Amino acid sequence: MSITVLLSALALIAVLGLVVAIFIGGGVYVGRLRRKGTETVLSDARKVRELRD
Repeated sequence: MSITVLLSALALIAVLGLVVAIFIGGGVYVGRLRRKGTETVLSDARKVRELRD
């Protein structure tokens, strides 16, 4: 097996992992929105941003 094939497979796995992570993050966000409601999620995000500043 050549190094080119290995690097291509590694790049494909990395990209697929990134896509899966984006979908999982989106699912977690949507679940939080459904449980807590839009206003609560947005106000929590504002609090976190204020604490960082």
